[in-house]
Amino acid sequence: MPQNEQKKTILNFGCGDTYMEGATNVDHINLPNVDMIFDFEKFPYPIDSNSVDEIHMYFVLEHLIDHFGVMKELYRILKPGGTLYIRVPHGSGMYGQWGEFTHQRGYGFHSFDIFKADNKRAYYSDVRFNIKKNKVKYFLTYPYDWYKYNTWKPHWEKYWFSPLIKAYVNLIQFLIDINPEFFERFWCFWVGGAAEVYVELEKA
Repeated sequence: MPQNEQKKTILNFGCGDTYMEGATNVDHINLPNVDMIFDFEKFPYPIDSNSVDEIHMYFVLEHLIDHFGVMKELYRILKPGGTLYIRVPHGSGMYGQWGEFTHQRGYGFHSFDIFKADNKRAYYSDVRFNIKKNKVKYFLTYPYDWYKYNTWKPHWEKYWFSPLIKAYVNLIQFLIDINPEFFERFWCFWVGGAAEVYVELEKA
């Protein structure tokens, strides 16, 4: 690494039992892989303002109650131009609010638009993010080339019919990508709902 190139500060926020190499793995539960422990709904977090380059928060936000408070804290600790990577369950699928005892809510394609400066409901928060990527994902574990970091693989890949499942998932995903709003409004429940919403947010 060149002397003038600084190493990125990365948080794996709400890591659970996952471990991200090169990141500080943070959770509110003391697990063997956790580097830092604190309550995610007690503010402020024990992290300096404008000190983090990347935050990866995968299937964490739906477990928390104070969504605005959490987003405000993550915004505070991110450096200007830093990126927040989020995966949350889509409200239509089995991983949404009704599918998991600890989930508080599900999400949709436009859920995080509220943090855009030009959104008509931006007055709810003073947090401002630019949306770099926003996708509705049909299947949780496939395809898995969207993410900067991923630990899950399809459990069904070992079976002979795996190519058929992949072909079907790719077709549905292609149709969702054409118009996610149309998918949510008219036909998401015809195919069992979507698994997740994936967004990349840049601190404005």
